Amino acid sequence: MHLVLLALLCLAATKIGGIVWLRRDFVSKTYTFVGEDYPRVWPIKWPERQVLIPVHDTVRYQLETDDGAAEWSASLPGDGIIYLGECRPYTIGMFHQIRCLDILRKALVGVQSRNTSIQHDPENRDIARHCMGYLRQMVLCRSRSYIDPVLGYPQPNAHPDTDQCRDWTAVYQEAKWTHQRCGKT
Repeated sequence: MHLVLLALLCLAATKIGGIVWLRRDFVSKTYTFVGEDYPRVWPIKWPERQVLIPVHDTVRYQLETDDGAAEWSASLPGDGIIYLGECRPYTIGMFHQIRCLDILRKALVGVQSRNTSIQHDPENRDIARHCMGYLRQMVLCRSRSYIDPVLGYPQPNAHPDTDQCRDWTAVYQEAKWTHQRCGKT
């Protein structure tokens, strides 16, 4: 009888300890935003709904037009900076990725307009190299297994039709709020 009670007590203590240990990572923490003391994920409230996005070629975000450049610029509110804590500046992966796409767009247009190689432009070459590596890592890190049909032979081309995503408008709303809160509008 004592052995059974001891076993149940040990089991209960183990279960309670496990729950406390697992919950420690999910308990809301207060950050100082000094040095390395900041959340690694921006704690915004995501809407429950998902967004269906048609994946197709678009007339927007063109490589070499003034309208395209303006659209790329507008896709980074406040130059892609958010403000947390006592208005300390940060960026998030989504904005970093959009910035990198725009940097690669500008590099491609520059190479095309000068009819030269990016190797002759060390400043842009280095940032373009960073962006290629960063985007490759993010594609691998955030990879998804949606199946895209492949059409065309002998030169196959993937043709996804629709994708389901988080509603990214929440990110833009929260970014705008951090700018207003910190007087950066």
